[in-house]
Amino acid sequence: MPFRFRLAKVLKVRQRVLDQRARDVAAADRVRQRCVEREQQLAAAYAKLAGAKPAAAGTALDVRDLAEQALRLRRLAATRAEAARDTRLATLALDRERTRLTEAWRDVEVLRKLEDRRREQWEEEQRRAESRQLDEVGGIRADRLKRSMISA
Repeated sequence: MPFRFRLAKVLKVRQRVLDQRARDVAAADRVRQRCVEREQQLAAAYAKLAGAKPAAAGTALDVRDLAEQALRLRRLAATRAEAARDTRLATLALDRERTRLTEAWRDVEVLRKLEDRRREQWEEEQRRAESRQLDEVGGIRADRLKRSMISA
């Protein structure tokens, strides 16, 4: 009779959950990476706009241009703040997914260790049963040998 782990179906389900959690972590990491890249792009755009040189010497300053630049800078700063918030939220989501992955991994590991222990117990029982059978066969042979010696 071959070894059969009674919780094999549970182990399969937990393994599937573990695989799904790994995919969830990968997806959350991709989202976080996109947020970080967006934040970097906005920071570069803000630096470029903030570092724009004023009009050349001798030219008239246009108040409307200055006001538009100030408005663009405020909008860009607000967008940068929103992007930073999105990055923080994505990082928190990634941490949650990693925690869930760790929990799923622990569940699978517990079941695998249990399966290993049960397999070892089963193998030990098989060895004992085989030893008992061999002892019984040896006893029967010894008994037959005694009887044949007595009858001879």
